[in-house]
Amino acid sequence: MAQEQGIAKVELNYITKAVMMGNSLYSNDWQKGVMYLTNMNLWFSMGEKGWSTIPLKNITMIGREAPDALKMKAQKATGTNNVLIVDYIHPSSVSQQSSAASIALLAGSEPVINSLKAYLMPLCGQVSKKRTISEVDKKLMYMFYTGVTEFDKINFLVGVDISTLEESFENLKENGLCDGSKSLTTKGMSQLKKMMA
Repeated sequence: MAQEQGIAKVELNYITKAVMMGNSLYSNDWQKGVMYLTNMNLWFSMGEKGWSTIPLKNITMIGREAPDALKMKAQKATGTNNVLIVDYIHPSSVSQQSSAASIALLAGSEPVINSLKAYLMPLCGQVSKKRTISEVDKKLMYMFYTGVTEFDKINFLVGVDISTLEESFENLKENGLCDGSKSLTTKGMSQLKKMMA
């Protein structure tokens, strides 16, 4: 039997069983505490209740896009809108033979959330879709930096079709260089400064 080994310990805000309907978050019971990542489980400190675990083998998806409404609620409750969504299954409380889908939300600083996502994806059998930064990506970053965010204008200025621009935008988001509102992140700004130096 494999032995559990610690990989990382981080301080985060989290909801281990979030109630969501569509894009709306109905839970607001954020807990601030320590999360341990091991080669087998995610361990969440639950204060006097002890620990809550999510076995990595039960995780079905890591890092789906957090809706803006969720980010706003997280910002209000935790002071950050950097949220990692972890979809997982757990034994159903209704029937012993079935399982129920659940969602854990992890909120923390951008570097911590990005590192966790990078660690968890391969552990849970997911492959990061990140690819290297292309010339189109660099041009798109510069356009966002100058405040030009409409793809039809960028298409005219850069001479690249809109579907390629949309793919480039997705890649920039996946690499943590810009957010969903087409604003460069701190990481994106430092990357752009390096490119312009």
